Amino acid sequence: MEADTTIPPMKTTIRDQDFFSTSIEPMLFEGREAELCAWLKDIGFIQRSNKCKTPSCNGHEMSWKKARIIDKYHWVCPLCKKKASIRLGSFLEDIQCSVRSAIEAILGWCEGVSVDGLQNDGKIKSSIVKRIYSQCSNVVDWYILKHPEISILGGENSVVIIDIFPDGCMTMTPHNNNYTKQVLCVADTLYMPPRIWTHILEPGESKDHSKLIPLLLSHIRPGSTLVVTPQLFPELRNAKDMAEVISIEALMALDHDDYQRSLKNLETIWASTVSVCQEIQDMSGSDGGQLLRELQWRTIFQSRIKSIFMHIVEYQAHMRS
Repeated sequence: MEADTTIPPMKTTIRDQDFFSTSIEPMLFEGREAELCAWLKDIGFIQRSNKCKTPSCNGHEMSWKKARIIDKYHWVCPLCKKKASIRLGSFLEDIQCSVRSAIEAILGWCEGVSVDGLQNDGKIKSSIVKRIYSQCSNVVDWYILKHPEISILGGENSVVIIDIFPDGCMTMTPHNNNYTKQVLCVADTLYMPPRIWTHILEPGESKDHSKLIPLLLSHIRPGSTLVVTPQLFPELRNAKDMAEVISIEALMALDHDDYQRSLKNLETIWASTVSVCQEIQDMSGSDGGQLLRELQWRTIFQSRIKSIFMHIVEYQAHMRS
């Protein structure tokens, strides 16, 4: 994705701050590059082993050696002395910058920093930052699609809010009716921020919302309390196995006329989702879906720094298998 599609920032958790300050930050100082590369190798971000591809060496194991190059290490075959980059087969294989700058860009992506807002003292080009951001988005998109179970929300003691952008109750700001993409949005408020699942409506689903119900219910666990937009309440009011089904209109009726508490609460819950739903309007369906899944990933994994490294390692192992 070429556009600077940066997810709105979310507050960094204490757990994420602890992981950064104890595991990564000390290795980002000048002169600690070798330690950083060794750590990336230890966690599998860089391949832990490499075999020589020279035919006469018969796949002999290469050695991890210090070197006076930007990466501080390289692989060396003890037989033929052939050298190979430590980036071979890794997330950074074709990234033209220092390992430290690349890691700083990954951290910027985790924090929702825009490409232009990533302060890196000119050590990395914006085109490289965009590429790293795109690769991070691709990894989390792959992870969400590979783990469909994390897209099932709700359950006992969970209040699940269901709405449709842009004509539902997600924002109090009037819109100009120029939005071409309608998005089904589901939020599990048992978590903070709420975990979300979204679905860009197909033309048939936009015209006949009843077609959405089987898909929608397949993403909600029994025992949930549903708070439903007026657009879908007639279709969901008798949904089986749910604790209760409440219309957003019923909640609004309990508010004082001069204080729209329910709508204000909903606007807070949906703020990041609305921002992304607005952003995808000029994208293709596939790119818009990917950006929505990235938002979903961010709502699920509050330790985003630790999680992105784990998921990159898992993604690389999958690609090599």
